[in-house]
Amino acid sequence: MILAKLNKEQKIAVQQDGHVLLTACPGSGKTRVIIHKLAHELSMMAEGSKKKVMALTFTVRASEEIFRRLNAMGINSDQIWSGTLHSFCLEWIIRPYSCYLPELMNGYTIADETFCADLIDTLKVKHKLKAIDPVNFRFNRDGSFAEPKSIQRELLKEYHAVLKKKKLIDFELLLLYAYRILISLPKIPQTLSNLFKLICVDEYQDTQDLMYAIICQIVKTGKTKTSLFLVGDTDQAIYASLGGVAKNIAEIKSEIGGLPITPLTLTGNYRTCQRVIDFYSHFQTQKIKIEAVGQNAKQKGMITFNNVVHHGGIVEEIARLIRISLDKGIPEGEICVLVPQWWLITSVSKKLRAILPGVNFDASGLAPMARNRDNIWYKLSRLFLTGPNPRIYALRYKWAEELINDFSSQTKANFEEQFQHPKSLLRLINSIKSVETEGMPYLHDCFDQFLVEVKIDYSLHPSLVENRKLFFAHIEKRLSDPVFSIPSDILSFKSFYREMSGVIINTCVGVKGEEFETVIAYGLLNGYIPHWNEIFSGNANEASKKLMYVICSRAKTNLHLISEKGRTTKKGDELAMNPELKDVVFDYDIH
Repeated sequence: MILAKLNKEQKIAVQQDGHVLLTACPGSGKTRVIIHKLAHELSMMAEGSKKKVMALTFTVRASEEIFRRLNAMGINSDQIWSGTLHSFCLEWIIRPYSCYLPELMNGYTIADETFCADLIDTLKVKHKLKAIDPVNFRFNRDGSFAEPKSIQRELLKEYHAVLKKKKLIDFELLLLYAYRILISLPKIPQTLSNLFKLICVDEYQDTQDLMYAIICQIVKTGKTKTSLFLVGDTDQAIYASLGGVAKNIAEIKSEIGGLPITPLTLTGNYRTCQRVIDFYSHFQTQKIKIEAVGQNAKQKGMITFNNVVHHGGIVEEIARLIRISLDKGIPEGEICVLVPQWWLITSVSKKLRAILPGVNFDASGLAPMARNRDNIWYKLSRLFLTGPNPRIYALRYKWAEELINDFSSQTKANFEEQFQHPKSLLRLINSIKSVETEGMPYLHDCFDQFLVEVKIDYSLHPSLVENRKLFFAHIEKRLSDPVFSIPSDILSFKSFYREMSGVIINTCVGVKGEEFETVIAYGLLNGYIPHWNEIFSGNANEASKKLMYVICSRAKTNLHLISEKGRTTKKGDELAMNPELKDVVFDYDIH
């Protein structure tokens, strides 16, 4: 049954023993393969086995999608762990073994992202850096800074001095400390290898070097006890500026002590018609022939390119293209508008809503609490902002489980016995009501009621006090920021968690892994795509190709590309068309 709905390439990948490096083109069923690989490995375990299988993802959303789909298949998730590598390091290495590392043995708290961002902003001003000047926060394996520039290194020294004083660790320190624990105490990676039979890594091409080191240390120590299943596409490696490294098979083999790795490929695309595939193949760096094998394979679709519209009329042009798709009967949720930079999302959303008042829009990433995912109060808020729903029950169960562990970790105490199980905690949360109609007062009220029921005086725990203060301070900051213009009522807060059904407005980075009947992408200009940081780093050509590849491969049948006129630099020089797009010779449709 597990293999019944897989094609030949997918079945081979799922059934392959040992370590695997799977190159998966867009639309080839990458997530389906990971899910069925997890299920297959579970089915091969002896009854009563205490071993687990793991899926490491690049984003929380991808992790939750894997978890949701496994539950939809009726797979018992008790022996499955799914999450980001940062979450894995925290749950399986830092929390249980921090007492063995001098830097952590006297206590620590995961730093709030808002606090870190504000601290960096302050230090940039002090060191006379511009807000847009990049800072590389990553560490090398020996603990040295990866950042090469002297001013930025001085900034990082001050930044980490503040974190050390406050006993805070950010994401990069979390990785560094997890790696140090593994290499200094070989029994720990051995224990993890004994526990995990399989480690699946999604989007391996976006994995940082330290992440490779952590994963491979476990695999290498266990020798043949843990299988490594890497899945990705080097043509979609768009996170190089964030440290993503698409290691080749020889490099990965070296990382796991020379153990053999089987290279496999998924070439069939179930998402996109062949015409769109032929178009975005211009941006490929790998010589892999991608064949459309879905129901829409032979559809002509529509591919347009507009390089004459002025940026002052860009929203009207996008609205016109949206109407064309709607008139064809394409649902709103199957239309996506890609903006070149995240800060443009709000203004474009406002203008499109004004021009198309009868159309629903979902502007991704504009939640008031979006940057606080590891803050315990963020985790509690998402349970209060979602209601009982069979579709997301498994996710809410998982969130409740995380919350129980987080409160226990930060208070060194457990909830009342009646609330120590996720089911009972969910029942409590579902029973709490508030008459408040504004988002912030609503959450304050729900939080206070919750704390009374579980009998926790949070004021006795400095980390809880500080994180609650930061959580609400960030919401207040975003609500008062005219750039975001986020509504403050509770219904708007809750709408962030509902399933998106309107026209999606997002960035090309934010929409990675998604698919739509129609994709409308504008701002395809040198300096936007690729960004100036990539241009100045000398990586413009490769970055440009991969960004264009990701953008175009989101479309199933219709692709509208726009390089508008009139955008300028601060000096007044007009931005040129994206160079990779400029070089494409193609018979575009009349736009």
